[in-house]
Amino acid sequence: MEIKCIIVDDEALAREGLKKYIRTFDFLSLAGTANNVASAREMLETTPVDLMFLDINMPKASGLHLLETLSNPPVTVLVTAYPDYALDGFRLNVLDYLLKPLSLQRFTQSVQKAKDYFQLRQQPSSAPHPPVKDYIFVKHKQVYEKVMLSDILFVESMQNYVLIQTIHTKIIAYLTFKNVEQQLPADSFLRIHKSYIVNLHQISKLDSNMVQAGGHTLPVSRSQRELLMQVVSKRLLSK
Repeated sequence: MEIKCIIVDDEALAREGLKKYIRTFDFLSLAGTANNVASAREMLETTPVDLMFLDINMPKASGLHLLETLSNPPVTVLVTAYPDYALDGFRLNVLDYLLKPLSLQRFTQSVQKAKDYFQLRQQPSSAPHPPVKDYIFVKHKQVYEKVMLSDILFVESMQNYVLIQTIHTKIIAYLTFKNVEQQLPADSFLRIHKSYIVNLHQISKLDSNMVQAGGHTLPVSRSQRELLMQVVSKRLLSK
């Protein structure tokens, strides 16, 4: 097994330290390094990468911003001098969270976890799958709040933030609409309009122009009408 890695860190000494550690493992292969988010993004678009060692605090854009905006990020290990972002890492499903200065022992534990993960992923499809996550974390009023997917009625885009309407309450989250859409499972949530994503399980009424969920009426765009009808018809036939 070969795991292709990338290092993204603005500190030259940190990059050199990670390079040295990576060279001690024969199953790790360094595909490249980047000292900022823009360079990392370019590299990821052209270079196959399995594992990314990612710093958080970097000039112009943070490592977290990179993770939030990549459509298909590689498995990621955050490497940072700051412990305060651990919950962000959990929200973004990183494999591990390493604090600088980084010891070889701690690095070894992390790459072994990565090796185990990739070996599990290579097993036949009959192998047991990890449990599907049934919640997301969203930043609301300066804290991260756990939101159960089954409680969400719909998500609405509101310029620089999103409104998540649940069965119980309304949550204003400082996330991009695209980021929320990527976190929601496609078999349960569907974008029905440029500004709305609906929980398919919560739809109580629909026609070609609108859906109702939890007493809220939402518009359906012309471009999404056919897809919505196909999805709902398929779900009805499968029952």
